Amino acid sequence: MTQPWQQDPYQRRPVDIDAYAPPKRSGGGWWFALIGLVAVGAVLAALFLRPPAQRTDPPSPTATTPATEAAAGPGMPFTMPGSTQSHGRWEMIEHTWTSDGVIVRVRVTADSGRVSYGFVAFSNTGTDVYEPGSGAPEPEIGSGTLTAGQSIEGHLFLQLPQGDATLILTTAQGRQMSALPIPG
Repeated sequence: MTQPWQQDPYQRRPVDIDAYAPPKRSGGGWWFALIGLVAVGAVLAALFLRPPAQRTDPPSPTATTPATEAAAGPGMPFTMPGSTQSHGRWEMIEHTWTSDGVIVRVRVTADSGRVSYGFVAFSNTGTDVYEPGSGAPEPEIGSGTLTAGQSIEGHLFLQLPQGDATLILTTAQGRQMSALPIPG
């Protein structure tokens, strides 16, 4: 027997979509207004509280000294790794290809401080590194150290295939400092 005041539990009830909506927040607009005021205040503070701009005078010409003129001499400048006070220049004066490799005449000059030097090369078409070998004409140059004002010039023999290559100036310990092309 069914009683009229009870409803059928299987009877469908209408669904209200608003029942699943997130709760409404009040005061959200106040947060945006507060953040906007803080941003405007930060911009105004940056504009009015910054230090006055420093006036810079144009650079005045400096007299050249013999050391400055020496540093401006021929060759590719380089700086010793780890020493901002040790500078020099180097250049490839000439090169001659033979059937066995290339003979290169180079000059290294120390402009300031203490400069060490050494050399390696590689073919631009490969990844092999070539160290200087015996067979260069006298004076033969290897690796060494120069002090400010000293210069050395000599020949290297590199047994690499003929073609465009790169000669690398290294420290006496082998750290790369600069490079020059050897036309093939």
